[in-house]
Amino acid sequence: MRYTKKILIITFLLCFAIFIISPFLIIVVTSFAKGWFGKQWLPQEWTFDWYHWAFQVANVGAILKNSLIIAALAIGMSLFIGLSTAWAIARRPIPGKEILYSIILLPRMIPPITYALGISNIFYRLNLIDTHLGVALAHVTLCLPFGILILSSTFEGLDQRLIEAAEVCGASRWRTFFHVILPLVMPGILAAIIFTFTTSYNEFTLTIMTYGPHTVTLPVKTYLVIGDGYWEVASAISSILLIPSLIVLIVILRSLKPEKIVGGFKGI
Repeated sequence: MRYTKKILIITFLLCFAIFIISPFLIIVVTSFAKGWFGKQWLPQEWTFDWYHWAFQVANVGAILKNSLIIAALAIGMSLFIGLSTAWAIARRPIPGKEILYSIILLPRMIPPITYALGISNIFYRLNLIDTHLGVALAHVTLCLPFGILILSSTFEGLDQRLIEAAEVCGASRWRTFFHVILPLVMPGILAAIIFTFTTSYNEFTLTIMTYGPHTVTLPVKTYLVIGDGYWEVASAISSILLIPSLIVLIVILRSLKPEKIVGGFKGI
């Protein structure tokens, strides 16, 4: 009975893993396939032509640069706002904290296209359409809730006795922050960076409403190429789209335990 249960669990996990991984495998295979139609399991010909088209015709190099610039700006603004806001929420007695949380989470709770329409109307009036700053600001509205929730949980788990001990030893506020608080909350900060980067880098709805010729991102370009009927080129762009996210995730996972990324600092 016990072995039967193990076999069932392993079978379920393998099926689930195949279900998750198979779409990525199909995209990668399609990006190298030539003449892969019908019910063939594998393409008869392989080619790098679609990647050549992606870089030479679709100008993916410049578009990747746009995506990374916008994601970096979104990370910087989210951390700048999120650190101070999360500290105040976690460490200060703020009246109406539940209402504040509701306002912060509001952009995540309503349909994205509805919020994107309002953002685009405001940005047109402020001349922020087709600017890296404008697209990044739009992304911050979705990135910031993740950052604040993770960081506030991290700050709540910070032991007040360590801060008091640093003050007793004569450390200034800035020295206490850089030498005591920052190292302890770094797992939560890196977790916030992961979620902020992946949210901004992969965001489509807000980008499509605020981008222009100079701020096309990889998700938008993939959509446009699919609309033109170039499925293989779109698959090549999608494969390129995966690389930065995987690199960031692998680098940070090598530095942090997964449970710290999921839970921030609280309880660790």
